Amino acid sequence: MESNSYKIQFGNFNMSSGKKTSGTYALSDTMGGLAVGPYGQYGSTNYFIGSGFQYVYQIDYFNFSISKLNIELGELFTGSFGTDSHTISITTTGASGYNVYAFENHPLKLSTGTETINDTTCDSNDCDETIAASWTNPAQAGFGFNVSGTGAATDFINANYFRQFANNEASESMQQIMGSANVALNSTATVNYKASMPGNQASGNYQTSIVFVAVPGY
Repeated sequence: MESNSYKIQFGNFNMSSGKKTSGTYALSDTMGGLAVGPYGQYGSTNYFIGSGFQYVYQIDYFNFSISKLNIELGELFTGSFGTDSHTISITTTGASGYNVYAFENHPLKLSTGTETINDTTCDSNDCDETIAASWTNPAQAGFGFNVSGTGAATDFINANYFRQFANNEASESMQQIMGSANVALNSTATVNYKASMPGNQASGNYQTSIVFVAVPGY
């Protein structure tokens, strides 16, 4: 705030306020504020007040990006895997980090018919949309994914651990695939897709759509 006769440089009138920085940190603070804090419960009472300069401090930005939108698994054969991947990146300055969820509209489906390639159950029929398991045997036909990198869900123990996508057509709930409780700056993870063809499957072009939902925490 300023005029021809004054200039106020601090955010409010308290014991102290402003920004302090160094090569390793940035701190914005106020000291001595009266009646600060949340009053009421957001969403469950008749009112909610978040008072105090720091309490309502504006979050800078939230960014989510996917490196490519078309996944090509190539021509699938019995006894071998078709694979492809892309990266997802997220930046959030929210104090509670972020979560990324995913689901498929339906299993891989023949574009000119009704046949599908089922979602993988991994090598020992021990994975589904909620938990990953080892999948290295292409004779165990199916379609699944793996996530590696910053914030990847912990059940993706290594590059051989895969899950099904939650199937929206079957009313399965989307599942978390990546997340952190901390501020993220260009956190990047790789989503690896893999499919193998059953021996009696009809040939043709199989398709589905994968939906990612990125949720910042404030």
